[in-house]
Amino acid sequence: MITGKTLILGRYAPRDSRVHSLDPRTKMIALCFLMGLTFLIRRADLLILYTVPVLLIYPLSGLSARLAFGSIRPFMWLLLFTVFLHGFLTEGRILFSLPLVRAGFTLEGLMNGLFYGFRIILLIVTANLLTLTTSPMALTDGIEKLLKPFQRFGIPAHELAMMMSISMRFIPILLEESERIQRAQMSRGARFDGGLIRKLKAMIPILIPLFVSTFRKANDLALAMDARCYRGGESRTHFQILRFGRADGWACAAVLMLVCVVLFLQYNVLHAGGNISPEPF
Repeated sequence: MITGKTLILGRYAPRDSRVHSLDPRTKMIALCFLMGLTFLIRRADLLILYTVPVLLIYPLSGLSARLAFGSIRPFMWLLLFTVFLHGFLTEGRILFSLPLVRAGFTLEGLMNGLFYGFRIILLIVTANLLTLTTSPMALTDGIEKLLKPFQRFGIPAHELAMMMSISMRFIPILLEESERIQRAQMSRGARFDGGLIRKLKAMIPILIPLFVSTFRKANDLALAMDARCYRGGESRTHFQILRFGRADGWACAAVLMLVCVVLFLQYNVLHAGGNISPEPF
């Protein structure tokens, strides 16, 4: 069961929804357009406006809002780091200063940090939609189909798709394993509080068993694939044949319409009165 306390990225939430039934290639192409649009938006108001239809995909997929916000929690440190980095490196009106490093935290830096931090969070929320609504097997088949035209250039499409799918599945498994090892070490009297040096030393009893467990799981996976006579992508048949349907066409049209509307609004706003500045606020 997926809860907000665990890492959402890389997990699959089976539901009976229209988004789940879409072709995985459709969802991956739509994801590329949505993530690319996130990088192209230069204004905070348009970014907030664009967030609304992205969040609406969650209820359309039968997913709760807890999953959307739960996926952000493990990456809050990245938001704070972005805010502080822009706050101290951007010139402007100083809110407070650090005398030891002779650096000032500016209001303009705070605004820019919140903008770019919110952009990163939106990228994470959007990427979670793909893994939450697509099974690992369908994701592998979709990546393989998209990379198949590049096989003529010597690119191993199936092997790359398999490696990407396995790596995404291993992310939540390794995090759960690290939490289990940490709880086991704490039950043996280990402490993970204190200063930075002490915390780094306390990570050694976690990292060593984690590496051993990772190699063991990789070896078990290799043995399982070998026991099932896995020989790569050559002459491999598929249990489920991927086909584009009418729903995939409507989904692509909706994504393209969203991209065009947002870019049109941004063009008119930035060029109104000759203002073409990429300032987010």
